[in-house]
Amino acid sequence: MTSAAKTRIDSNSDGPIHDFWARHPLLILAIAFAAGIAIDSCLPHRLAVRQAAWMVVASATIVTFFFGTNAIRRVAIAVLFFAFAGLYHAYCDARYQSASILSIATTDGEPTILEGVIMRPIVIRKNPLGDWPRHQEESPWQSIIQLNLRKIRIEDRFEPCRGHVHVVCTGYLAALRPGDELRVFGQLQQINHPTNPGELDLRKVYRHRGIHARVDVDAEEQVVLLGSRFALDRPIASIATRSRELLLKYTGDTMGPLAVALVIGQREFVDSETRDLLLVTGTAHLLSVSGLHLAIVIVLASWTATLLRFPLGIRIGFILTVCCLYTAITGGRPPVMRAAVLVAVVMTAIWLRRPAQPINTLSMAGLLLMILNPENLFHVGVQLSFVAVGTLFLCGQRVIQSSRGAEIAVENEEQLDRLIHSVAPAFVRYGRYVLIRLGRAVWYSGCVSLISMPLVWHQFHVVSFVSVATNVLLSPFLFWSLANGVLTVIGGSIFEPLAIVPGCLCGWGLATMHWVIAVAATVPAGHFWLPSPPAGMVVLFYGVMIASLSFRGRFASSFRYAWIPTWGLAAWFFAMNPSPLPEGTLQATFVDVGHGTSVVIRGSDGHVWLYDCGRLANIGGSSRDIDSVLWSTGTTRIDAVFLSHADSDHYNALPGILERFRVDRIVTPPGLLMESESGLIAVRKAIEEANVAVVELTDLSNRPFLFQTASQEHHAFKVLHPPAGGVDGSDNANSLVLQIEHYGSTLLLPGDLEPPGTQVLIDKPRPKPGGVLMAPHHGSLTMDAEAILQWSRPADVIVSGGKRAKKPEVQRMLNAYGSEVHVTANLGAICVTIDRDGKIRVASWDAPQQ
Repeated sequence: MTSAAKTRIDSNSDGPIHDFWARHPLLILAIAFAAGIAIDSCLPHRLAVRQAAWMVVASATIVTFFFGTNAIRRVAIAVLFFAFAGLYHAYCDARYQSASILSIATTDGEPTILEGVIMRPIVIRKNPLGDWPRHQEESPWQSIIQLNLRKIRIEDRFEPCRGHVHVVCTGYLAALRPGDELRVFGQLQQINHPTNPGELDLRKVYRHRGIHARVDVDAEEQVVLLGSRFALDRPIASIATRSRELLLKYTGDTMGPLAVALVIGQREFVDSETRDLLLVTGTAHLLSVSGLHLAIVIVLASWTATLLRFPLGIRIGFILTVCCLYTAITGGRPPVMRAAVLVAVVMTAIWLRRPAQPINTLSMAGLLLMILNPENLFHVGVQLSFVAVGTLFLCGQRVIQSSRGAEIAVENEEQLDRLIHSVAPAFVRYGRYVLIRLGRAVWYSGCVSLISMPLVWHQFHVVSFVSVATNVLLSPFLFWSLANGVLTVIGGSIFEPLAIVPGCLCGWGLATMHWVIAVAATVPAGHFWLPSPPAGMVVLFYGVMIASLSFRGRFASSFRYAWIPTWGLAAWFFAMNPSPLPEGTLQATFVDVGHGTSVVIRGSDGHVWLYDCGRLANIGGSSRDIDSVLWSTGTTRIDAVFLSHADSDHYNALPGILERFRVDRIVTPPGLLMESESGLIAVRKAIEEANVAVVELTDLSNRPFLFQTASQEHHAFKVLHPPAGGVDGSDNANSLVLQIEHYGSTLLLPGDLEPPGTQVLIDKPRPKPGGVLMAPHHGSLTMDAEAILQWSRPADVIVSGGKRAKKPEVQRMLNAYGSEVHVTANLGAICVTIDRDGKIRVASWDAPQQ
């Protein structure tokens, strides 16, 4: 009778929406707070207008609260949080924008002298140019300092100045601590907007950190210590520095950088190749200190407290102390702070003997992080952290039945199952226990991978299916490595020889993890590099998933299972089919890579070619800028990559391109890949691993199949240089010169052509006048500009170059015969479009200004 009565009462409840509000009030408030921040960030109006608008909303809501019903009051509370969040974000944004350093820093940078106080612990990383022959005399290290400005030198005196700057100094400055007052001599530069389509906007990244500008310092002697102030971070910075030194020393040269990243969250030592492996296998979070790492540390602290037989109150205090200390040592990253809040609430609940509601606790952590810094809402690391933990919480819950009677029936069935299994043989019970645990781990890993997939895909252009199994396999090794890493730090701090054994064990665990990750990265169809779906699609995915939580029962679960693949198919369609070119159009995008060359050529029929792919000082072989342009067009396949000659600033991004895109063939002048350039070693290896055909062409080659397209009759590719036997001189003189004709208009790409190759080229038939010429050798003043300009007679000249290309002399040299000059260093990426009438349009890519 009692069960029946409960069933009847439950069936007459206020419905699923009311139940959702009752069970998750803090989640509703967190969503309202996030919505207020998001909307205010989109408003283009001035601060006063935004503040007035939010005040009106808040006032109206307060009136409604006092005169409305209970249901309306609940809604009013959420709206009040919404209005407060918008007002708070407007205030924080105005405070950031009012920093005086913003009006002083320039786009190109100027020498300056600054004085300020160190805000956070110094970050040490490898100098990316340290292995470059021209920089062998420089320090192999770089120090990253975040400085709270006090003064700046203007003319002959120091003036007060407010703002935070990101100082990058070549040198080892690990002895500096937060609170130290510095005088810095360096190059002050503003955080510039993106200059290529699809490029990450670094202004948002630095805005999240509260940074207004950056300063580049050539040597550590240009950083002068003026004095010191007390700061709470000083002892924490000393612990972190000592921890880094111990981990690098006792875990080995190879695994040391991974140990530092795993234990104390300093990822600056990890090389780009390892970062890519972590990304494509969905394991990047393992070396980014997060709640998972804090949870392992808390487990170790709990075991220690149990072994020492601490009473409950002391045990809780000990665990909370360890939690706070580890959070501080790892830099107070938002994911760790989120986990710290969860631990604090759970420990408090245990102490008070009260249950803790996980979703409400997670929501409270979200509110706290948004109050500490509203920009946390837009940080992908924070978003992924909350998505993962929220998914784990929800996956761990039983499906809520439609009535209390149904829930009682399910519980009775489970009790009966447990009774039956308890009489089974021991090996059956233990085997079943292992299988259940393993299955649960795979279930959790799969759910987290699927739910976080839209964010990862949008931000990093990769979809990983192998991550489900990889994360499960790595879990025990992660625990092992982190535990021994912590013991290395603790033991070495007490008596340094005590760090030897745990350091070796930590290194062994990390080596095993690295091997598993490297194998997982080679699994066929284990991951895919793809253009990212629109941001609106990602918002839609999570909006629908959150809305579905308002309903309960198996229908809601079935809906979510169907929504995920449905969304995935729709997102794939939008990602692969961005705005197409008009029919009969050819477009060439000169990517802004600094001092280097990369031209993305695509036709309206979907075919894509790449002429050169490199930039100066690209030691790590990054193809980031080129990738962003290709992905912005929906490209996953490249018909051919042309390499003009064997200078690294024209080819060193090829390994990254081959990793991320399907390339049909590589086209080079004769013998390019056999040159003795050290950078070509990685290129040859990448070509072999990708199994891409290499075709060598000269001006006598006739390979129309290389450029076969559906509209071949409208555009033609022709190699004009080098001749079959080559010419005397450098690689530059033997550059592969490519001429593209489209509906009667000409695009000429000459690489780094210089004499005597220039004379050989101009002896050939002249192209039609009025076309587009890429300036040879990045607009170098030493090239024979007069000869090639008179021969090609271009209407427009594109200069793909860095700071040297900005010189007025370059402009005067190239427009001496009436050509209009466009420099990527000044304008960002430059798009040349030739329509079906042969009309040429040259435009720079304009990033949205904020």
